[in-house]
Amino acid sequence: MTDDIIKRANFGFDADFGDLSSVKPTGRARATPKPAPVVKKLPKISKPKAVTNAPRKAKPKPAVRKVQESLADKLAEKHGFTSREAAPAPVLLKKRRRIQHDEPVDQLSIRGPVRVLNGFIDYCDANKLSYWEGMERLVTEAGY
Repeated sequence: MTDDIIKRANFGFDADFGDLSSVKPTGRARATPKPAPVVKKLPKISKPKAVTNAPRKAKPKPAVRKVQESLADKLAEKHGFTSREAAPAPVLLKKRRRIQHDEPVDQLSIRGPVRVLNGFIDYCDANKLSYWEGMERLVTEAGY
């Protein structure tokens, strides 16, 4: 191919770097390339076991250990320390029944003075009403 078809890209450096014959090596050794990292095979992962929420049974402690722990607990209590061991599981509340509505339902979030909101909550508790039922009663009494 001819030179007129293929032209070199000229970025303005031809004058500076066109002839490198005057450049002499510095004598420093070339840096050796780093070896490729060794890839270790990962161990096989077994399938995860089914997770259960049932508490594990505690292993029975030897009698000597029980006595030591009870003495330690008494000493700690005497000096005002409290236990950091897990408390017994709380009594679970009954699941609240959900009311199925015959009409569309929306949600309202209200910010207001604590005294007003506490008064509304007390009103609903005293009349055994849910919040929406309490609000409905107040709105109908106001004539809206």
